[in-house]
Amino acid sequence: MRAAAVLLLAAGCLLQILAGYSHRDLSAHAWGSDDAYISYRYARNLAEGRGLVFNPGERVEGFSNLLYVLLLAPAEALVGPDRLYAVSAGLNLLFAAAGLVLLHGFARPRLGDAGAGALAVLFALCPSLWVAVASGLETPLVLLLQIATWVLVERTLSPGEGERRTIGFLCAVAAVSVLTRADGFLTPLLATAFLVLRGRRRAAFAVGAATLAVFGGLCLWRLWYYGWPLPNTYYAKVDGPLGWRVASGGRQLLAAALGTGLLLYLAVFAATAARNLKRPAFPVVFAAAWLAYFVYVGGDFFYDRFLLVLFPMGAFLLLQLLVEKVRSRRLVAALAGLAVVLQLAPLLSDPRFAYSLAKYDRWVFLGRFLGREQPGAVLAIEGAGKVPYFSGLRTIDMLGLTDVHIGHGRPQQGAWFWPGHTKFNLGYVLSRRPDLIASYVPEPGGLRPAFLPPPEVLAAAGYRLVYLVNSDEWSKQPDLFDVRKAGPDEISRRLGQGYRYGVYGREQ
Repeated sequence: MRAAAVLLLAAGCLLQILAGYSHRDLSAHAWGSDDAYISYRYARNLAEGRGLVFNPGERVEGFSNLLYVLLLAPAEALVGPDRLYAVSAGLNLLFAAAGLVLLHGFARPRLGDAGAGALAVLFALCPSLWVAVASGLETPLVLLLQIATWVLVERTLSPGEGERRTIGFLCAVAAVSVLTRADGFLTPLLATAFLVLRGRRRAAFAVGAATLAVFGGLCLWRLWYYGWPLPNTYYAKVDGPLGWRVASGGRQLLAAALGTGLLLYLAVFAATAARNLKRPAFPVVFAAAWLAYFVYVGGDFFYDRFLLVLFPMGAFLLLQLLVEKVRSRRLVAALAGLAVVLQLAPLLSDPRFAYSLAKYDRWVFLGRFLGREQPGAVLAIEGAGKVPYFSGLRTIDMLGLTDVHIGHGRPQQGAWFWPGHTKFNLGYVLSRRPDLIASYVPEPGGLRPAFLPPPEVLAAAGYRLVYLVNSDEWSKQPDLFDVRKAGPDEISRRLGQGYRYGVYGREQ
């Protein structure tokens, strides 16, 4: 059953990589997440000897996945920019498969062969996991480390001859977790707190000390190299009134619960907690703390990736409850099948699973075009991933992930909280006099998100529309129009035809 589950996982992930999307904005993320290419650009600059920088000569930590960037740097040097996404997706598939194998081995003595096999299948048939693998982000590695932490904590609760080795492994996983993502210290610290509650103080001290030592050393390195103790992404994203963040996180949690099959597992967490309030299981404690953290920071732009570990934890608790309380194997199979159906339901409704082999990625297309037609230009853009990566242009990130001035500024008044989209400063961007500004072009009278630069302000600053790019999910002929000689009526007509993304050029 384990081998079959691995094959199912590989099939789902490959389907998502080749024919799916990584975000609801279909045409913007045809080959992985735009954010992944921010990390790729850091990996490229490191591989080429420029350091861990986004723009050569500017030290800004605009990534939040140090270890993942370091893993990709050698691959960047070997395969080049056109194949780095394939390497990243391949690594993610390996991490996901390792998580499945580890979870199956953990479950066999607790759920039996059938229960462990059902858990492996539920893990494999999780479309949210397929998206995480296809995104090109570090999420599957984080998931693997969270599963490893869970497994090792459970083993620590049953000490034996290998207790010291188990604690050593747990400390090693804690160290790697801290290095993998900016919030990677949370999982081992939650493990530390749980071990304290269970009276395993020796193990708790070791894990907590390892976590804090690595985190402290990482902060000191950041201070030396970048000038700040935390990544610029933290300052750019986790800010704004608490009410904004809680409202945003609550909405995203509700959307994930209803849209991904997670609601069943949230109910299982609640039921398991109610059964044993005095000695709750680690998944229950972890889920409660993790959900509180998710809501506190306002959720995530990719709304279900931070919640991914709750799927295998919830599935394990569900199967454990069925094995203990339900004697009929047929009924257990039927309830496990219901969980599979709920997990797969998004395939019918979520646009990330609107499969098509006819890929069109406007960001990759535009990046290559600008690199070829505008070499040496300075670009300002609100999506600092694929276009900067494929163009190679020096770039000003208008949302501040890779810009210290914007990232450390205050959220704009009147802006809604959307993680990573509440800090922008058009006056500052214009003061740097970029040659090109790329942004969506609003239709006359249409709604415009606050972070997008108003065309009239750009015109007053001496910028005019140069190119319009096809922003639909399908390729057109052509996918780009040079509109320098076009009149307002023609531009309006093109906008109505789906050419909604524009590049403004500075008048000489």
